[in-house]
This record gives sequence, C-alpha cells and structure tokens, in this order.
Amino acid sequence: MHLVVEPDETPTRTGGARRRLAGVAGSRPGRLLTAAGRRVRENLGDPATVLALVFVGAFVARVAWLNLPQGALIFDEAYYVNAARTLLGWPVAEGAHYAGSVAGLDPNTEHPPLGKVLMALSMLAFGDNGIGWRLPSVVAGLVALAVTYRIVRTTGESAWMAVLVIGILAFDNLTLVHGRIGTLDMLVLAPILVGSWLAMRGRWALAGVAVAIGFLIKITAVYGVAAVLLLYLLQVGGRWWRERRIAPADLRGPLVFVVTFAVVGLAGLALLDARFTTFATPFEHLRRILEYGSNLGAPTTNTGFCPGADSLPWQWIFNECQIAYLRVDVTVSAGEEVLRAAPSIDFRGALNPLLTGAIPLSALFVLWYARRTRNGLALWAVAWGAANYLPFVVLAIITHRIMYIYYLLPAVPAIAAAIAILLARARLPRFVLWGFVAAYVIGFAAYFPFRQIP
Repeated sequence: MHLVVEPDETPTRTGGARRRLAGVAGSRPGRLLTAAGRRVRENLGDPATVLALVFVGAFVARVAWLNLPQGALIFDEAYYVNAARTLLGWPVAEGAHYAGSVAGLDPNTEHPPLGKVLMALSMLAFGDNGIGWRLPSVVAGLVALAVTYRIVRTTGESAWMAVLVIGILAFDNLTLVHGRIGTLDMLVLAPILVGSWLAMRGRWALAGVAVAIGFLIKITAVYGVAAVLLLYLLQVGGRWWRERRIAPADLRGPLVFVVTFAVVGLAGLALLDARFTTFATPFEHLRRILEYGSNLGAPTTNTGFCPGADSLPWQWIFNECQIAYLRVDVTVSAGEEVLRAAPSIDFRGALNPLLTGAIPLSALFVLWYARRTRNGLALWAVAWGAANYLPFVVLAIITHRIMYIYYLLPAVPAIAAAIAILLARARLPRFVLWGFVAAYVIGFAAYFPFRQIP
C-alpha cells in the first residue's frame, strides 16, 4: 500500500501555516515582540552595551551580601580590619590580632600604612561592619576592570577584544574574592594598572605617582615598575639592537617614571610614618618590611603535595593548594549523627578553573604571537605577566620564603589578555569561543562564595 499525497496538499498546509504566522506577527503583540527581539539583537551587537552588562554583573557580584557573614572577618581581614580599628582608636577584641596595640598607630608594620588608612576612612564613614571594611576593595576592583579596558584599547585593539578581556578578568574567582574582602591585594593592583596605562600614553610622571600610591599600600608594587619598564624595553629594544645605539631621548620618559616613583614613594612613606608609625625614616620601615618578608620561611616539617595554605608558584597555574578563606557549612543531622554537610558560604583563594586550564596554551600562544606580530596587547600581556609572576619563581628557587596562591592576583589581567588573544587570533571555530565563554560562566558560578541565597 502506497501513501499518495495530493499535489496541492503540502502547499496548502504550508501556506496556511505561513498565513497564520503572518497573522500573529502582524498583530499588535506580534509586532511588539518582533521589535523587542530586534532591539535586543541590535543592543547585544553593540560592544558598549555588552561592556555595560559586564560591569553591572561584576558590580552586583562584588556587592551582593557584602556585609555577610554578619560580623565575621574573612581571611586576612583579621589583620587589616583590626589594624584599621587600632588607627581609629576603636576597641579590638581580646585575643584578636593587635589587641592592646597603641591607639592611632598602625600595628601592621610589615606593610606601608596607606591601605589601612583608606580602610579606616571607609569604616569611619560606613561603620565597623562588612561594608566599611570591604568597600575600598570593591572600588579598587572596579577601577582595575575599567583601567584594564583602557589598556586594551590603548594597544589599538577593538572594543570587542577589550570586552572579552574584561569579561574573563571580572569573572575570575580570585579577582572577585579580593575585589570584595578587606585586604590590600586589590588596593595595590588598581593603582599599578593605572600607572601602566598612563605610561603607555606617555604620561610618565603621572605613571610614577600612580605606582608610588600602590607602593604605599604594599611594596609588591615594585613589580608594577618592572612591568612598565619591561614593556618599554620590548617596544623599543628591537630598534636599539638594530641601530646598535640607545638615543638619550628614548630614556627620558622611563627615567622620569622611575625618579617620580622613588621620590613620591619615599616622601609619601615618610609622611605616613610620621603620623601612623614610630619609624624615624622610610628606610627604617622598608628594612622592617624586607626583614619580615625574608623571615617568612616555608614549613619544612610538613609532608604532602599541599601541606598547608602555602604553595609554590608553579602550583598556582594549575589551581593547586587552594586556600579556605571562610566556609560556613549547613549540616543535616539525625539525632547526634551528621548525615551531610554542605557549604552555604565558601570563600576560597582559587582561580576560575577554566582560567587556569587555559594558562599553559595561552601563555605559549601569546609568546609566539607577540614575537611574530609585535601586537601591542600581546607585548603588554607578556611584560605584565612576566614581571608579576617570574620574580616569585626566582624567589622560590633561591629561597625558602613562604608563598600563597593569591600572590598570582596581579598577573591575572595579563592571563585574561593572553586567553582573549588565543580565542580571537588562533583561528579557532566560533563555537569554541562561545563554548569557552559558557564554560567560564559555569566555572564562576561553581566557585561563587555564596552557595545558597542568604
């Protein structure tokens, strides 16, 4: 038996369906839906709109439940918040860090005072609570995102490339966590990124001031100085080699940068010390900082791949030796027996797993791409990443200084740029880019500190 279809059956049905669809689309609700869909497509095709959405998402992720857990200090907030309380003359709980310290003086002398002073001002304005402790890091984190966008654009890259870099940076877990807790790490990253951007625009004196501000928060800002100088060397060093000479005019900008950094850094430290410490000179304080750092020896009695919170630089790039900053578990019990425990809050020192998974390939690709094309963003990624990561590798080899995974935070903007270059310039199929973006969002959600809605 054969099924016979009349010649006019299919056209009639199809035509009827088309007429019905046209009727729906032609109705007022249909026209509104069609126009709305067209506007959405147009807006998502505009990099400025997508950039705004990324920043809104980054802002919400950083301020959501900023005051929770109520009254709890997260990770090294136990040092810096209590130091800020001491500066304000507020009470510090007995047994806590810096309890009994002299009011008005910075007890956290292993770092310059500026970061704690900024935190104290925020607490004075917003109170001794999570908002007061953490708002400076939120602001610094958003500044770091904005200036990284400007850095990418300054290298001549498109707005879409800048959006991709910012998206990768904004939704990395380590960047998120330190962009919403009261520590010094994001406070130092923002000004040294500003300094890098200003130097790229030839504003050498202002660049020196910006990096010096970072130095007055944490002396690891010197790696920012190295990054600026290394980028300049990569940009002009080839010409020096070809011409077998260095023109004095080529050194004027970097020299202004270094001198400005040194003068502002030392003068600023002297002024801060005169008010907030008992050090007679900035050199005395710097000696204290360097001695403190060199005495932070890694434990030698522990065994195991990750014996504690400490780690080595080559472990960071594989997301090993993550640190539990703060974890609050919800337990399910039957009588006295605990059946199950699940985290409701889980702040951890760890990178987005997709970011670390892409580091080896993206690093190799950006090195090759920078050498082959002299691309501005690739050169910046190489210089910034090398200056903020390789010193720790050297220290790990020649010393036994203790280190932690969050030391990689200043290099994350360079990693984000390298991954973006790999995705955009390696001629990968488009679905690979979108697949990576989707997986990256999932990785961010998996590591988001709040596992349940409070």
